[in-house]
Amino acid sequence: MRNAAIILALCMGVFVACGKDGAGSAQRADDRLALVEEYAVDIKEPSGLTIDAAGKRLWTVGDNERVYELDLQGRIRKVLDYRGRDPEGISYDPSDSTLWLVEERRREVVHIDLDGTLLLSRSLDLEGEANNGLEGICRDEAGVLYVLNEKEPGLFMRLGSDLSIESSEILEFADDYSGLFCAGQRGVFWVLSDQSEMLYRWDRNSGVLNRYELPFPSAEGLAIDAAAGRIYIVSDRAAKLFVFELSSLKP
Repeated sequence: MRNAAIILALCMGVFVACGKDGAGSAQRADDRLALVEEYAVDIKEPSGLTIDAAGKRLWTVGDNERVYELDLQGRIRKVLDYRGRDPEGISYDPSDSTLWLVEERRREVVHIDLDGTLLLSRSLDLEGEANNGLEGICRDEAGVLYVLNEKEPGLFMRLGSDLSIESSEILEFADDYSGLFCAGQRGVFWVLSDQSEMLYRWDRNSGVLNRYELPFPSAEGLAIDAAAGRIYIVSDRAAKLFVFELSSLKP
């Protein structure tokens, strides 16, 4: 009986350690990304990142509530006219060469052109602490928009054509959720966690597919050029753009 109890206790310990993607548990990275370059960005606390369809231009938002166009070395090419309250996530729309943003504290989705002219905005029906709001946004190949709520709770939401919340689900695989990018595969997304210091490839149906440990804190935005096998991530605390290589991204 004593041996049976010991075996049962060991099995339960393994089950808890390997439970499905629980936040707060010790997380082992599946692999390390290959760091190619890192560049200083002359923007206070850059947060959110996106890339154009040609893989030539990046956009980010700063703590001063502005939107910036960058080159691939993080140099500012243009400051857009839009002035937000607390912009966080950003996503390029190749259908009309515009940008989608999320405003964290106001829980708003915002649509602007490449000069920064406001095209429309829509408030989402979300509650919670002001500083735990919207952090990420991405647009998939079908034109559907998805947004992330940072924490308490961490939420992944699909938006309808009128920008209302069509569906939502609670996320539990990281301590918070700070960036989002649509992977180009149906139901698969790249998700950043500032507090867990991880990048995840996540499937809505089967959960986390891959985890990648990040060698710096405060990852707040990512953009991916699959054709080039490049992942771009900004750190708001370091004010840097990090460029990684992942050969499996290449077609």
